[in-house]
Amino acid sequence: MRFSADMLEMTACAILILVSFVGNTCLFYSTRRCATGRPQTSFLLIFSLILVHLMKNLVVNVMKIVYSSGILVDEVGCKVLHFTAALTTSLAIWFMLHFALFYHRKLYQMVHPSSEVVPQTQQKHSLVGISALWVAGVAVYIPILIYTRKPEYPNTGNDTDSLSMPRIYMDCLIHFGDKQVEFYYGKIFLVLVDILPLAILVLVCFWMSFLLSEKRKMTYGDIWIGQDDSETEVLRGAKFSVVLMLLITPLWVSHFILVYFLKDVAAWVCIPAILTALSSGFSALSPFLFMLINYKMKLVSLCGARQEKPPPQPADAILSPYA
Repeated sequence: MRFSADMLEMTACAILILVSFVGNTCLFYSTRRCATGRPQTSFLLIFSLILVHLMKNLVVNVMKIVYSSGILVDEVGCKVLHFTAALTTSLAIWFMLHFALFYHRKLYQMVHPSSEVVPQTQQKHSLVGISALWVAGVAVYIPILIYTRKPEYPNTGNDTDSLSMPRIYMDCLIHFGDKQVEFYYGKIFLVLVDILPLAILVLVCFWMSFLLSEKRKMTYGDIWIGQDDSETEVLRGAKFSVVLMLLITPLWVSHFILVYFLKDVAAWVCIPAILTALSSGFSALSPFLFMLINYKMKLVSLCGARQEKPPPQPADAILSPYA
């Protein structure tokens, strides 16, 4: 049974790696033009999400394949696996929240315009915020690399448990030496780090859904307001945030519940593959959802709205005074 569970997990990891690599590479290729000049906040957030998705699959899932294939699991490898898996999950939630708040503010200004002037330092503040999220993520999870230890399991013992669970879940467990640190940091703090931003993301996206409905009434009411490239970007970004919230929230909640009751369902052969799909499904599917929502919009709008120059007039053209 263990061999079947390992094979299912290796297959799931290989499929997710392939899908995520193709999707994120296509997404980066389609938005690479934003790297020229001064990139906008939207591109920086998308680029950060791409890096997180690739880390999730090219590090975590590759290590799962290596360990499930029978290679000995050492303490350093287990620490790196748990650290990277937890870091990429939290960063994906945090960057999605940043992305949603960014377009929520723009959408709110579009639906309820004000006479206040937008500060010119907003771009700089967004860059500082994105950098701060990377630093905060490493700082939050660095104790996993420093203070955790891998318990020594004897080779002889309960063979039923070793056969019912895949090798990576039996031989790659880590824990803190202090039980209080294990409880307050590992089971409370690290959960709150994910669940609080996720709850805020849900509230922000529901608010954006209400603003989108107001915008739809303004657009298709008795008076036509019209849209330019910048408004189209805001609408697509808001819709993208709502769709990804509907994807990442059930995946995270399902993964959390399954891990909490892992001992009760450990005998199921498909559990490792399901856990892998739940933890990496967002990184594999989100690039395709973004390109699906954005397929009709010029991707140059991610770099900021640009004014198209009128075509040059021929030198011998006769201009009419009534033109």
